[in-house]
Amino acid sequence: MPHAYVAEPVDLNDLQTLFTDNWDTRSGGEIPLPTFAQTDISRFDPSTATDAKVNIMQGELLEEQVGYAAQHVRRRLPVTLDFWTYRVTTSAGATGRQFMHDIKQELRRIIFANKHSLTSWEFIRYKGFKEIYEDSTALRFHGQITLELEEDGVPVPTEEIVSDDFNRANGASLGGNWTADVGTWGIDTNQADLQSATANAHARYTGSTLKSNLRLEIQIITATNMDAGLIFRWQDTSNYWVARLVETGGVQFVRAYQVVAASFTLVDEFRTSSTSLDWTAGDQVELSVDLQNTLMTISVKGCAIFRREDSYLEDETDHGLYSNSDQVSRFDDFVIYESGGSGR
Repeated sequence: MPHAYVAEPVDLNDLQTLFTDNWDTRSGGEIPLPTFAQTDISRFDPSTATDAKVNIMQGELLEEQVGYAAQHVRRRLPVTLDFWTYRVTTSAGATGRQFMHDIKQELRRIIFANKHSLTSWEFIRYKGFKEIYEDSTALRFHGQITLELEEDGVPVPTEEIVSDDFNRANGASLGGNWTADVGTWGIDTNQADLQSATANAHARYTGSTLKSNLRLEIQIITATNMDAGLIFRWQDTSNYWVARLVETGGVQFVRAYQVVAASFTLVDEFRTSSTSLDWTAGDQVELSVDLQNTLMTISVKGCAIFRREDSYLEDETDHGLYSNSDQVSRFDDFVIYESGGSGR
């Protein structure tokens, strides 16, 4: 079960201390110690970056408080850090864009090595990086990394409702607690899988009466060219939501689809390849979906990937497994938790 905590606002001074105390100031100044902007007024921009200097500024910190109960985490947007670099050709170390990526790697290294170091953060994660601006003539570059709290914005479960470890004989059906709406499903080496190459196959857990607000969790044993995940807020075989782990052409994605009249609309996509969330075929990867009224959060390996406000099928209470003609990926340890809070 995820950790329960209430996170305090993150102070830039805490981040500055974390980074400067762990910074790798290599000989020759290849990775110089950064300078931090301490106020919103002191905004850095590329023109202020001078040679052998790294400027870092924390982006807007936004919080929304919606009356969460004690068992809920405060909803807060991920923290962004903007940084500007400048390295002339005559200086030691890499120049231009490579210098910016060296700084990004140093920030990323510190975060991975000090996940629990901030007293106001239960668990700090590196989420991603993007290049915002380049001035190749002046050798100034602007990048942005995103940090997030573990379970940031996710309702923390208060009680396990049902679970299924699929620990049954090979070749058996999923069992009486399941309804296979599309495709033939069964048990393989104490795990569930799709046993027929059927497009958009899915099976619902119908062993007990569920709710629209809850947490779904599944362990997926990954495979090459996989396409498998969770359906949720299912109305019928043509109308539902689905979260999918997908590998195509050697590239991995987490994708969320809204299905209306059998038409799939991709509403969110995150490329996990070359991030801390990627996987190797055969790995066991946790995929979870948290539902709280119109807020839905999809997480991989405990890290929140998508958050979406959407009222489509908000009151539907059927949820389960999804596999798009994927007979190789398998499922283990399906769990449904009750979520606390109002609006139940």
